[in-house]
Amino acid sequence: MVLAVFIVVHGGGSLRCAASTVAFFARMMGWSSYGKPSPTTIRNWVIRCGYYALKYTRDLKGDYVVIIDESIQIGKEKLLLMLGVKVDAGQCQCAPLIGADVEVLGVEVQNAWTGPLIASFIQRNLSRYPGLRLLYMVSDQGTSLLAAMRSLGLPRVSDCTHVMMNAVKNIFEQDEALSKLSASIGQLRRRLMLTHWGCLLPPTLRDKDRFLRIFTIVQWAGRMNNYWDKLPALARQHIAFYRKAWPLIRRLRQVQELIVIASAILKTAGLSEYSLQRWQKGVGQYLDTQKVVTKQARAFINIIDSYFARHAELYKGRDQVLCCSDIIESTFSRYKNKGGMKAISADVLSIALYNQELTSEFVRSALTSVSCQAVQEWQTQNVCHNRYGLRKRMDQELKSVG
Repeated sequence: MVLAVFIVVHGGGSLRCAASTVAFFARMMGWSSYGKPSPTTIRNWVIRCGYYALKYTRDLKGDYVVIIDESIQIGKEKLLLMLGVKVDAGQCQCAPLIGADVEVLGVEVQNAWTGPLIASFIQRNLSRYPGLRLLYMVSDQGTSLLAAMRSLGLPRVSDCTHVMMNAVKNIFEQDEALSKLSASIGQLRRRLMLTHWGCLLPPTLRDKDRFLRIFTIVQWAGRMNNYWDKLPALARQHIAFYRKAWPLIRRLRQVQELIVIASAILKTAGLSEYSLQRWQKGVGQYLDTQKVVTKQARAFINIIDSYFARHAELYKGRDQVLCCSDIIESTFSRYKNKGGMKAISADVLSIALYNQELTSEFVRSALTSVSCQAVQEWQTQNVCHNRYGLRKRMDQELKSVG
């Protein structure tokens, strides 16, 4: 049973994979009394263990930073997730957060998350940990999230990744030269994808790229420059258009390199007076290496300067203020990428197991303490009705009638 849960949660295997694997393992060990469990049985084990981890194993005390965000829609549902990071006195985070650094404080699903619903979610889940002292919350600029935290009067830090992402959008979203270059690269991909010149192509320019594809474009242009003298004339003809856009690429490159400088500081050291000094020093050294500093680069610098200024009162006197929510985005990706989710269900309880060490004792305690009925009641209360599940049930009913 532990092996089956481990395969699904930490091994990236499907329910059917877990069922076949544990059946083979039992046969290999000579345990003839153990048959092959059904995928539904293994799913029940996983979500009961997740429910146990969420409800019974955490007695959190001390100072915590809370990271909260809602996922993009899966089907018609949105997942709201709240993670906690313990902050000990004198502790300073010097690396980006990983799964082992966070605790799942709450996870629920709704068709839409309004400000009052999020505020109720925060209060309800934090009340389960009376020993937890909230220092501040980290989130993006979502309207509903902001409304909820304002209504509760909670101190808040803007996620640095979203701040930089929005800065890039403000600077380049209306840039016609960037739109034309992106379109030309798209046409190049369609023209050369199935030819022997496919090695010249950049990765796909994603429509939902956080930074308007500037990382992909700048890296591709740099790679083509390195190979330019070695390329035959025909290959140069295909990609010559990007060299005409060199002023644009210079603007993109400067902003991209400033993003790298800011990320290296904010995603590891967070916000602090020391971080501000590192940022100012890093920017000064970078500008000294540039013959010309574009207005886009200066606009980005001003936005990051303003970001520090807005949070100065919060980080004043502190060693560090965490300001990055990438860990919650990684958690969403880990859940959504498993099997191509069509709808959100009680499977979200498996998120509570991502940082859990799975042992025989833990799984035994979970399955003896948590019934399927308890999980069903949790699902009724915290997972909204989805159309995919309704259609599936209707199909089953029609088949049974026939």
